[in-house]
Amino acid sequence: MNEEEKKKGGGLKVVIILLVVLLVMGGAGFMTYKYVFGDNVTAKTKPVTAEELAERSFMTDDMTTNIQDERFINVQFSIVTDSAETKENLELRKFQVHNVILGDLSGMTKAQLATKEDMQKFEQTLREQLNGLLEEGEVQRVYMTKKIIQ
Repeated sequence: MNEEEKKKGGGLKVVIILLVVLLVMGGAGFMTYKYVFGDNVTAKTKPVTAEELAERSFMTDDMTTNIQDERFINVQFSIVTDSAETKENLELRKFQVHNVILGDLSGMTKAQLATKEDMQKFEQTLREQLNGLLEEGEVQRVYMTKKIIQ
């Protein structure tokens, strides 16, 4: 191979490397743009009205159970779903919803439900478990609307 052929091969390698680097940078830029500015449905949709929220919300019964540290707790939850159909499905599964809630609470202590962060963590856990009960639809949020520990 002479000197001229080596220079052509080296130039071709530089061009290929530049193209690969540009493609990677372009892909990373596109993904960053989509993450920051695109497909955030909740930010672009109008706020949910109170009537729509009421149509999709399911209120549990007032429930009382023992908790681990020889106390009892009285609670009630409001469960927000993605549609009225999902709400109806949860109403039909009311006994399962109560079973999940009472089962989780009976294994907890007063200290595990003391702070706002603890309650939010428990609400998130319930949301995930209730979504496991559903064949279709989704529980979007669980609110603890009543909590009395004695």
